[in-house]
Amino acid sequence: MSKIDKFESRFIQYDPAGRVFRVNRDAYTSASVFEEEKKKILYKSWIVLGHESEVANKGDFVTRRVIDKELIFNRDAQGNVNVFFNSCMHRGPAVCKEKSGNTKTFVCPYHGWAFRANGQLVSAGSNEADAGYPPSYFEPGGVSLMRVKNVAQRAGFYFVNFDENAMPLDDFLQDAGKRLDRIASQSAVGFEMIVGVHEYDINANYKLLCENSYDGYHVLQTHATYVDYMGQVLKGSDIDPGVRGVALTFGNGHAAFEMPIRAGRPIAQWLPHWGEAAKKLIEDKRKEVIARLGEEVGANVCDMHSNMVVFPNSIINDQQTILARTIIPLSQNRMRVRAWTVAPKDEHPKLRKIRMENILSFLGPGGFATPDDVSMLEWAQTAYESTDVKWNDFSKGITADEETMRTTANYNDELQMRAYWLQWDKMMAAK
Repeated sequence: MSKIDKFESRFIQYDPAGRVFRVNRDAYTSASVFEEEKKKILYKSWIVLGHESEVANKGDFVTRRVIDKELIFNRDAQGNVNVFFNSCMHRGPAVCKEKSGNTKTFVCPYHGWAFRANGQLVSAGSNEADAGYPPSYFEPGGVSLMRVKNVAQRAGFYFVNFDENAMPLDDFLQDAGKRLDRIASQSAVGFEMIVGVHEYDINANYKLLCENSYDGYHVLQTHATYVDYMGQVLKGSDIDPGVRGVALTFGNGHAAFEMPIRAGRPIAQWLPHWGEAAKKLIEDKRKEVIARLGEEVGANVCDMHSNMVVFPNSIINDQQTILARTIIPLSQNRMRVRAWTVAPKDEHPKLRKIRMENILSFLGPGGFATPDDVSMLEWAQTAYESTDVKWNDFSKGITADEETMRTTANYNDELQMRAYWLQWDKMMAAK
C-alpha cells in the first residue's frame, strides 16, 4: 500500500506531515462501537481457532469459543479436520460439554441425538427405528452438525471466518503468512501440543492486548524487573542483554516486532545457567536449522524473538516458546485470553524442560510478563472510563512519507499500531 494522506474519521486523526496519529477512546469504551465492530470486523476476519497438533489423532476434539460462537474443532475417523457449531440439530443444546478429549460420537444430553465425528447423525435416541424420523435423516447427506463454512490452515494453524464472502486465507494474511511459515520451519518433523491451556480474563478492551503484544516501547519500563533479572543472569558472560530490534507491517493490519534479545530459546539460543549439556544440544539444533534453511534464514529463525498480531485478535508469540493467544472479546471492557503452546515433536527432554520453564517464568500466569501487562491494560481501561481525555496517541516514529501498511521501523516505534488502526478504521467505515 502506498503512503496514506492526512485524514480524519470518526475514530482517527492522522496527519503524517504534522507527525500525529491519534485514536478516539470511544473505540475502547463504547458498547455500541463494540457491537458494530463485531459485525464489521470480527465476523469478517480470519481468526486463529487452534493448531493441527491439538487434534493430531482420529477422534481428537477441542471445544472453543471464537468471538461469541461455540465450536467443535475435531479430527474424524477418516482423518479429516472439521469445525462444527456446538449445537444439536434437533432442539439446540451443546452436543459436547468437554473442553477436549477423544470420541467417536457427540451425543446431545437432551434427547440423545448422536452424531459421528464427521458430523453425520447416527441415532435419534435409544432406538432410531422407533424415533419417527425418515431413514434419510441417518444417511450420508442427511442431518449433520452444522459446519463453519470458512475453515483454512496455514503452517499448521487453523483459522475460521464467519463471513459468507470471506477472501481466501492467504490473501487475508498477506506477508503474515510467511511469518507463520517461518515459525513452522523451526522443526523438520512438525509440532505437538504441550498439554494445558491457560485461560484468564482481563477487564479491558481486547484491542489493548493486541497493541501491547507487539509494543516494544513498553518493555524497559513495564518489564524492568525482567530486564534487571536477565542482566544478572548474563552478568560475567560475553552475551549482550541489550534490547533492540525492528517493527514490521505485513499488510491488512497484521504486524510484528522481532528482536535479537538474549532471553533464551530452545530452538537454538543458549543461556549460561542452562549448563554445558544444554549448550551442546542447542548448538546441534542450530546446525540442523541452518543446514536445512540456509545461513541467513536459519540464523534469523534461531536468533530472533518475535511477537505477531494477526489482525484483529490473534497473537503468535515466537519467543522463549511458540505461544498462541486468541482473544475472546466479551464486551467493550472485558476479554478472555486463551493461550497454548506447541513444540517440535522430536525435542530433546532437556530442551523441553527449558521450554516449559521459559513459559512459566515469562509468559505464564505468574511469570515476569503477563501480570505486568494485565495490570497496565486494566489501569488504562479504568482511565478511559473515568476521565474526559478523548484521544490515545500513536505518533512515535511517524514520518511524513511513511507507507504504514507494509514497511519497517525501529522496534519501539508505534508503526505496527498505526497499521492496525488504519485497517480497523477502514473496515468500520465500510457500508
